[in-house]
Amino acid sequence: MIRLALLAGYLVVFATWIPWALSRAAWVSRLPQAAIALWAGLVVAVSAGAAAFGVMSARHVRWHATDLVRCCTRLLDALAGHLLVILCLAGALWVAVVGLRGVITGTRTLWRLRRGWRDHVDALDLLARPFGDLPAVVLEHTTPAAYCVPTKGGRVVLTSGALRRLPPGTVAAVVAHEQAHLRGRHHLMAALAASLAGAFPYVPLFRLAGAAMAGLVELAADDHASRRCRRESVARALSVLVAMPLGAGALQAGAEGASERIRRLRRAPASGGRQAVVAMGGFLSTVASSAVIATWAWVGGC
Repeated sequence: MIRLALLAGYLVVFATWIPWALSRAAWVSRLPQAAIALWAGLVVAVSAGAAAFGVMSARHVRWHATDLVRCCTRLLDALAGHLLVILCLAGALWVAVVGLRGVITGTRTLWRLRRGWRDHVDALDLLARPFGDLPAVVLEHTTPAAYCVPTKGGRVVLTSGALRRLPPGTVAAVVAHEQAHLRGRHHLMAALAASLAGAFPYVPLFRLAGAAMAGLVELAADDHASRRCRRESVARALSVLVAMPLGAGALQAGAEGASERIRRLRRAPASGGRQAVVAMGGFLSTVASSAVIATWAWVGGC
């Protein structure tokens, strides 16, 4: 039972203190890919640890099934003696209910977004025209905007207003930014983080991850574009594409903290190789920590 209590302590630390520290860390703007991976690792580790906690609580209840029956039949006398069993049962039921809510909320959110993306792409196929040699389409609209839609192979969309206002040599940087969103599945990560934050606003990890992910995916896409084009070209494009967001599910260049992103691009970002190594190491170590402590608690019989 001590091991089960330590697993509960691990979950509390990884769901409260570490997310709080990560949300205030200065290095995340320098290594956004690593920060994204660490947030994802925390979500996976806490979710898996909570599931393990529920399973082990249920196993502990099964071990004491006879005591539990006696507790139910002689509630007043048995309450004090079997309080631990009742708490384990409550923990198992709570984890099951919370997990089911998370699955339902996430599935509903993704289904709604995918339907909206499909409808938007169908409209683009009718209204937009291909744009030269770049993998993008042009939509006639006066507002300068660039965004991507991640379904049916993905679409990078530039408005005619953006093409008229973007300085020479910056269009390729904008397309590279949006392609980074598509290749990195940033829409999926942002949508899952937002749906977990909506389903569990009282859990600091999910609430903070939902707020952090929207900005981090933009920084990661900026870094990708700056490796394909000059950083100054990406910064100049962002200064033009500061417009209203185009709706739920659309990741739009310039829509998230443009002024800070422009200042950041004018400083030298970390190399892509370094970010990839740090990101993979952070994700694997975080997830492995949950697996190790859950296995240790299980082998020790809770």
